[in-house]
Amino acid sequence: MAFYVYVFLLLIMLIMLFRGAILIRFLSYKIKVVAFIIIGAMLLRYTSIFIMYFSSSMKYLYLLKVPFFLNLLSVPIIVITVLYIFVRKDNVKFYYIFIITAVLCAAYAIVMYKCEAVLQNLEEYKFILGYTLVLSNQYIYWGYLVFNTLVIFFVLGFVNKTNANKLGIYMVLLAACITISELIAWLMGIRVLAENVLGDVGWIVVFIYALSKVKKTADRINYKVPNKVSGKK
Repeated sequence: MAFYVYVFLLLIMLIMLFRGAILIRFLSYKIKVVAFIIIGAMLLRYTSIFIMYFSSSMKYLYLLKVPFFLNLLSVPIIVITVLYIFVRKDNVKFYYIFIITAVLCAAYAIVMYKCEAVLQNLEEYKFILGYTLVLSNQYIYWGYLVFNTLVIFFVLGFVNKTNANKLGIYMVLLAACITISELIAWLMGIRVLAENVLGDVGWIVVFIYALSKVKKTADRINYKVPNKVSGKK
């Protein structure tokens, strides 16, 4: 049963990523660049997950270290991007997201260079196949846990704001809660699925919803402009 649930989640993730890739075409240049980074990074991560899950040999799998942990980079970028879209703060400029993204990319590169990863065989777990990579420095996982916890406390301050996207805010809260619950269970040694993908799926769903809202807003603007021009004529 766990096998089918896991494969189903992987397929859902790939479908959502391809959906996001389609939406990128309709976005403004600024959001398009960040969205391309997120979608590209997650595609690389889930390609590596597919390879490791269905691989019969661990040979060369360690080379997948960099793409395998890209959720640690993608999710923080998703968070700052969707909050920019949902909270609607006009005094916050989008170029701050470019700066934060650059800093996060540099930090990720340093972590991947400094921190070793251990290749594990998952056959010791019941109903789980393939291999996985685990970072030797557990503080990175705890940092990721703290980050998602801080997101919850930060977002709670916008639940009652009139200008915020309420559904988007609640989706962010849900995605953060799923990620925290999944990661705590994993740190306690409770492993049901081969990888921690539930949190990733939650964040990608939030991200796709945010992109669809941006696209709808752009469509409304593009629809109104020709009407105004024709009215003047």
